[in-house]
Amino acid sequence: MNRYELSDFVLTLIDKANTHTPLRFQQFMIDLVRDVTVFDGAWWGWSLFRGGKISIVHTNLSGLPADYETAVRSQLVNDPFVRTGRSLKLFTKSMTVDDDGVYPYIRRLSDEFNVTQMLNGHCNAREGPCNFFMSLYRFGKSPAFSETETADFLVILRHLEQALSLSLQLDLSARVDSYSEWALIGHDGELFLSSSGFSAALAATLQRGQKMATRLREIARQDRFSTRKGSVFSRSRYSGELWLVAVQPSSPWKILSPKERQIAEMLTAGATSRAIAAKLGVAQNTVRNQTTSIYRKMGVHNKVELARVTRLSEPSID
Repeated sequence: MNRYELSDFVLTLIDKANTHTPLRFQQFMIDLVRDVTVFDGAWWGWSLFRGGKISIVHTNLSGLPADYETAVRSQLVNDPFVRTGRSLKLFTKSMTVDDDGVYPYIRRLSDEFNVTQMLNGHCNAREGPCNFFMSLYRFGKSPAFSETETADFLVILRHLEQALSLSLQLDLSARVDSYSEWALIGHDGELFLSSSGFSAALAATLQRGQKMATRLREIARQDRFSTRKGSVFSRSRYSGELWLVAVQPSSPWKILSPKERQIAEMLTAGATSRAIAAKLGVAQNTVRNQTTSIYRKMGVHNKVELARVTRLSEPSID
């Protein structure tokens, strides 16, 4: 792969990531990879390996029969590559079915599906616990993947990870408010991806001695989960395999003083500092100082952002 092929690949990849949801993006991705790498078949998707169990979602096949995935899934938990390589953020490995020490089930797959050359790799998705994986295959007497092709695949995966993260970020920003934490979880509560503050928000709901995995399973089974502190975990369908859980924090009005809440309510209604000062019978500088305090506490910079943060909460004016 020369620099011009790589440049075209990256530009097209980013364009698709900007204009397609992650699941739709993954369908285009393999065609782009095929433009820079020679292979006969491919298998790719998201995987999560924890506690001796592997969970796989959003998989796709190209050039392979549907029962290939079933055959591979039944053996993955015993695969040393899965057990060790998955802990790395970026990883590639090429194999030939006749190599010494190749896993026995690989030879069985070769006999059944004529897969003789494999180029396996994965990258850490959005710095989360799951990986995006992709395996490329050649059939029959095709030549082995060379060292150059393996090195190129590592570069390809790095760009795939960046594009996938971009696609996820754009998609989730359209689904979840910027001030809310979020997570993508499986039907049994497996945590695939989450925002940086989701774990802390989840930990705050735990009872003494309760594990996060237990709470996640509870959340996966109900549409809404309210905490004693006022936060609300709401579940919606992200895809056939994953739930999107959004965390709406407790009412932001609670962190303001009664006077600040009164001013904030008028600000979000569109009142100017002069109008607020006249209504409250105070100096404009007093209103400006309190407005600055409101913005600082709420983590916003202007009326528009303030209105967005507070629009789901009804202020209680004392």
